[in-house]
Amino acid sequence: MFGWIREMRFLFLAAAAAVMLCAAVLPAPAQEQERSLETIMDYYDSLVKQGMDGAENLLRSVKREKSETEAVWDDLNERFISVFSRIGHFEFDSLLKKEKSDSAAKKASEWSHSMKLLIHDLQAVGEVVVWQRQVNRDIFQIEFDVEQAPARLAGYTERMKDYGPRLAAIAGDLRAGRLSSSEIQKVLNEVQSIRVTAENVSGSIGRTREYLGEGTALGKEMDRRIAKILEDWTQMKDRHPGVAPELSDSPARWVPLAKKHWENLGKAREAFDKAYGPFLEGKIFKDIPVFRDYEYKDLSRPAVSLEVELKTALAAAVQKEKSEAEIRRAIERDEELTRKEMDRLRELRGSVSPEKRRALQLEDARAAGGVARLRELQIVMARHPEGSAEYRKASEEARLIREEKHPEQLAVKKKLRDFEELERKVAEEIRRIHEEHEKRRKSLGMVPGLSR
Repeated sequence: MFGWIREMRFLFLAAAAAVMLCAAVLPAPAQEQERSLETIMDYYDSLVKQGMDGAENLLRSVKREKSETEAVWDDLNERFISVFSRIGHFEFDSLLKKEKSDSAAKKASEWSHSMKLLIHDLQAVGEVVVWQRQVNRDIFQIEFDVEQAPARLAGYTERMKDYGPRLAAIAGDLRAGRLSSSEIQKVLNEVQSIRVTAENVSGSIGRTREYLGEGTALGKEMDRRIAKILEDWTQMKDRHPGVAPELSDSPARWVPLAKKHWENLGKAREAFDKAYGPFLEGKIFKDIPVFRDYEYKDLSRPAVSLEVELKTALAAAVQKEKSEAEIRRAIERDEELTRKEMDRLRELRGSVSPEKRRALQLEDARAAGGVARLRELQIVMARHPEGSAEYRKASEEARLIREEKHPEQLAVKKKLRDFEELERKVAEEIRRIHEEHEKRRKSLGMVPGLSR
């Protein structure tokens, strides 16, 4: 029964020990019998020096996360650097009013003013830390992209290096009349495949160039605000003659640290320019026949042109009475119609997609509460007499749900019937599109180009 008394006694003794320990380790200003202006000045000189040493280590860092940079500075600033200007000066000012020696009071007053000015200037460290974190993030991103450059660029050149000569060979055979109709149809499929690949490469290159342009946040010129802070740091000894030399001397040592990060960013950019220069200048296909004469966005043009030539040759074999100009116009018209047909087919199939049907079926199963609502109604009926109004109401609702005649169920059933009717109309339109497409393609001597 006395266990709680023993526990309280233990806690009391532990608290008393903690108080004595704090009294033993607290700096001089915290101990009443030793407080003086001189000891307070020494203490805060030491405290700010600790914070500045921590800031120097932070400015050496290549960390990129806020928790490892900006949060560290905030902690240093709060625990060491800005303590005097925020709270420490209250006790100092109180002792200063009581100081009887005019010379001591003057010295202390000048120190206090100088210390507050120094602390104010040191707040710029936070801006440099934010900037430095972004510098290091940019360096990391650029170095990553440089490392990826060989594989990234080879992915484009390797895919296209065989296609240029192949397109040239097909064009040569076609113009020399060495291809039969069946062979023309075969190489047409090949050229169409090359065209699709070229379109994909063009799109991918466009995205890569956009990505590389957005990969870094800083410009090539150092931010003027940061440059001014670094310049001010070189003059801190002259700006703050009233503080201890070990404090005013430190910022000058920080300048090379910040500039080193900026130099590293410049070196990373040089490596980036070397790795991606030809790519960004549009020259990675300069050694590949056919494609070297086209911009990245137009890589599919050679295949498109050859595709038209092949289709013209096929159509000429079945439409001998028409001129080449008429056949080309018919092929161009077929290309336009085929694109529209493909868009319409996507739209139609999307309107009656399996996902939409499943959603309706799920809505039907849950209409009016479904099985869960039936269980709730059975519990209601079990709790009330059979002839009661509550029983009759629950029984009627349950009957409607079981017979699928509840208003909510009927509304969903109508949606399902409308969806099935839409499916029939969609199927009919899809059939008609395919028939018209196949008829048109047959008149041009080409196989259908729409997937079933």
